[in-house]
Amino acid sequence: MKIKINQQEMQYMAIAEGMTRAPIVDCVERDNRITFIVGKGKLGKAVGKEAHNIKKLEKFFRKEIRFVEYDDDIKQFIINLFKPFRLDRIIVDEGKNIVSVVVNEHDKGKAIGKDGRNIKILREIAKRQHGINEIKVL
Repeated sequence: MKIKINQQEMQYMAIAEGMTRAPIVDCVERDNRITFIVGKGKLGKAVGKEAHNIKKLEKFFRKEIRFVEYDDDIKQFIINLFKPFRLDRIIVDEGKNIVSVVVNEHDKGKAIGKDGRNIKILREIAKRQHGINEIKVL
């Protein structure tokens, strides 16, 4: 699937790559949050020691910053998307490109977010990266 990145997102990616020295493969800005997708195995480098890079980027952009590690495996990518929330189960319907996740009861509300803010962002990223049409939270 081809990802369309707008000019603003390209600028965010270039700045974040420069500050973190980690490869950024995608970026989504919604509301007051920028979510960066980093190359597999590069999450630690992107976050930095004691989350130093996140703090630096939040101060620079004046927005909440989140990093998600990319993975070719859909299930692992979904786990990465939902971190730090615990998923009890992931069901992938590859024919319909639908993923159902069972989120730990304590984390369910936070995973969805106020007015569905978090899940909307996660759905958009999953569609961009793996062509997933829907994420259902059970």
